[in-house]
Amino acid sequence: MAIAAGISAAILILAPIGQRAIEVTGEPATTTTTAAAVSTTQQPTPVTTTAPPATVPPIEALIPLTADGVANRVSPSVAFVLTQQGTGSGVVISEDLLVTNAHVIWPDRTVSLVFLNGATAQARVLAMDPFVDLAVVDISRIARRPPPLPIGTTEDIAAGDSLWIVGYPLPTEFTPDPSIDAGEILGFTDWEFSEVRWLTVDAPAIGGQSGGAVVDTYGRLVGISTFGSVSSLTSIGIDDVVGRVDQLLANRNVRGLEPRMLPHGGARKTLDVSLSGRWDQQLFVGWLPARPEVTVAALGSGVDMAVRTIDGTEVALGVEQVQFRPGLVFPVILAVDAEQSTETAIEASLPFISMPDPDHGQSLPRRGATDGVYDVGRDRDFFYLELVEGERAEVRVESAARTHLWVYGPDGSLVAEDIDESGFIGGNATLVFTADQDGTHIVALENSLSTISGYTVVTR
Repeated sequence: MAIAAGISAAILILAPIGQRAIEVTGEPATTTTTAAAVSTTQQPTPVTTTAPPATVPPIEALIPLTADGVANRVSPSVAFVLTQQGTGSGVVISEDLLVTNAHVIWPDRTVSLVFLNGATAQARVLAMDPFVDLAVVDISRIARRPPPLPIGTTEDIAAGDSLWIVGYPLPTEFTPDPSIDAGEILGFTDWEFSEVRWLTVDAPAIGGQSGGAVVDTYGRLVGISTFGSVSSLTSIGIDDVVGRVDQLLANRNVRGLEPRMLPHGGARKTLDVSLSGRWDQQLFVGWLPARPEVTVAALGSGVDMAVRTIDGTEVALGVEQVQFRPGLVFPVILAVDAEQSTETAIEASLPFISMPDPDHGQSLPRRGATDGVYDVGRDRDFFYLELVEGERAEVRVESAARTHLWVYGPDGSLVAEDIDESGFIGGNATLVFTADQDGTHIVALENSLSTISGYTVVTR
């Protein structure tokens, strides 16, 4: 991974509506009320993804914009995005499409949009890509929708150039005014496994700004605000945004990963539990009312349970039994694990739905790259890796999320572990070790990010 200008970036934590956002290294840049997981819905009629070339005059005909010019020309096409989980920003990139970050809309299938011209509507989420934290929203049915921003290119900008950032940080009402901030480009980052280019600006990123517009001095869109810290904001380059949107709408299966959605049907009060060992974790989703106390009990021994909001915040912990009151947050995630392989069942006073995880129990190649997705906050996945005694191995996890990485030997003993403390554009979790046994090793990883996030496990 090439890092320009030696920048160490972070992701902004979601902050409650009506409260100030809290900036925390390794968290996403939205404003949220609770937690936020994957949204992908049925695709409507085909839509275009690019603005007509005639809307982008040649650079010699352009006049640099002042802050007032940005407010007049850019702000109308930047939407305030409101979900059940919180708020963020979005940008109109074509007559029928708006783009934002995946962590802004996650896990909703529809979002509320508010534009400066007073247009408000519920809009459908078409697709999302956790690897680059990008989501696509259909705005074709919104009356009085604003025009798309003219599309620029990262080829026309360089380190030291000035840019404008437009979004909705720290909203205190449902029809706020967007903020307009200026900054200079610090550098570019090409993250190998995301297959996109990122640009970083020396402007502070604030919760709620996620999914907003980064434009050049002529008002052309060159990036979508994504990650940030108190000192810098990192955005997806617009060339890759347009390319990825086209892929998502055409295939809906970028990088070979099926869409991930929270299950809604088939809830039961008695659920089977099958755990492979201490690295395994089974998840259940509860779409629970905000009133009665809920009790979940294991019908066997040796099972630990944790109730979390969807962003990974712990609500309750228990050994073989847990009690909690759902409150206003939904859905609720029930995580079940054990110190050893276990076949049992749990019984709940209100119904839960089993949440399958395609990333559990896949085999890693001895040398290669394997993609996966953290489906909820604090999700834990595990893979199998065959090694022979004396073989030297390296395992690295590339992700926007900070990752806790473990390797266990065939006998279940801990071989090595590492915790990535920096996340995106930082030191990824990496383990280099020598196998002291023949057989199947377990590679387990857990994210500390509060939203869905893609990752790549690199073995060599």
